[in-house]
Amino acid sequence: MRIERPNSVQPVNPYRQQEQRQEGTRAYGKRDQLEISSEALEMQRDQETEAERAARIEELREQVQAGTYQVDAKRVAEKILRDGL
Repeated sequence: MRIERPNSVQPVNPYRQQEQRQEGTRAYGKRDQLEISSEALEMQRDQETEAERAARIEELREQVQAGTYQVDAKRVAEKILRDGL
């Protein structure tokens, strides 16, 4: 004699469940979307600024090594006064 439990649970096949989820997603026609936050956009702009800054530093380095760099004394004085040093 064979006795079965009421409400018996069938064995779970995780691979089949994943396939069913993927089929369900396809049925809705959803697509992946990418949204870039304002912080990420700001970081991207900062990286562009970094490239410009690196180019300017390289230009100044070349001028100093060649002995052609000229210091603008008026500009230095204005910044000292403005920053309160």
